[in-house]
Amino acid sequence: MASGAVPVERPSIPMLSLAPEDASGRAGFVRWRKILSVLFEAGPAGTAEEAAFAGSMTAFHLGSLLMLRIGGPAVTLRRTNATIARSAVDHCMVQLYLDGGCTGMAGEATAVLRGGDIGILDLGRPLAVETSAFRLLALVIPREALAPLVTAPEALHGLVLPADSAVGRLLNDHLCSLDAQLPALDAAAAMAVAGGAAGLVAACVGSALDARGPVDEPRGALLDRIKRFIEMNLDAPDLGGELICDSFGLSRSALYRLFEPLGGVAKHVRDRRLARALNDLVTPCPERPRIADIAYHWGFGSEASFSRAFRAAYGISPGEARDSAETMRRTAPKDDMALERIFHRWIGSLTSQMG
Repeated sequence: MASGAVPVERPSIPMLSLAPEDASGRAGFVRWRKILSVLFEAGPAGTAEEAAFAGSMTAFHLGSLLMLRIGGPAVTLRRTNATIARSAVDHCMVQLYLDGGCTGMAGEATAVLRGGDIGILDLGRPLAVETSAFRLLALVIPREALAPLVTAPEALHGLVLPADSAVGRLLNDHLCSLDAQLPALDAAAAMAVAGGAAGLVAACVGSALDARGPVDEPRGALLDRIKRFIEMNLDAPDLGGELICDSFGLSRSALYRLFEPLGGVAKHVRDRRLARALNDLVTPCPERPRIADIAYHWGFGSEASFSRAFRAAYGISPGEARDSAETMRRTAPKDDMALERIFHRWIGSLTSQMG
């Protein structure tokens, strides 16, 4: 540096942290649970008592993803259809248990994670696990950033990379190294690192999925192209099997076989439209759109048919989803409102940054 030059101070990584003294005892458990409610419904496990709770939570915003450090005693962690509807989070979560682990169900699959294992969660799908006392590192990555890099994104939920596998060790080392270096990184460096982290996760996950059996690459590539087409045309009134077949030169039977593992093309289109409608319902805006307008915008023939489909998917009505989201924003304890509100906004902002 030239003599007399003034060093340029670069912006540091945005960070949120719940201090240990604020995450202990019954009141501490309420704070910890409230902040993490956008990700999980948490409760004491077994005979654990809230009065003896001792937890922790730190979040770093790396631009296109979040890195979390979370710790606590034995707890239950759930994402029900109602939780998914209220939180409107459409991300993936990569977890590394430094200590402890969890057992339960990820969707319809059994989930077992031990110390050193890497677990992948799709936060748009149900989860019900019980942990032991634990410390974990996690990356929260928007689906739009990860899914295009993976041949079978629908198979991510509940995927485990064992601690003794090559890809498990590689991703374990990367997460631990990233966590150790975060305090020394500035915001610009963190954003660059985030893109590399998503790519490495995709490479390791893709390797694990490939190891399950041979992958029909042309079929997978075609399915990905059709799914991207669907995402770009979700608000088109004529989006359906006929339009997709005409656009890709497919027969109806070929299209139906392609989407059979996802429950069918009509179900996939409906589920993606419901997810977009859910985001419109719970996102605050100066002029709140009517539920009927949201329904028509996303291709539903009537508010009644939209409400039936929404309740079947999420277990609550569109109005209840909107009211629940507004209640969550209004009713946080005043001393925790800023931390909770910022963390929930960070989670939501990952989607908008990808758009």
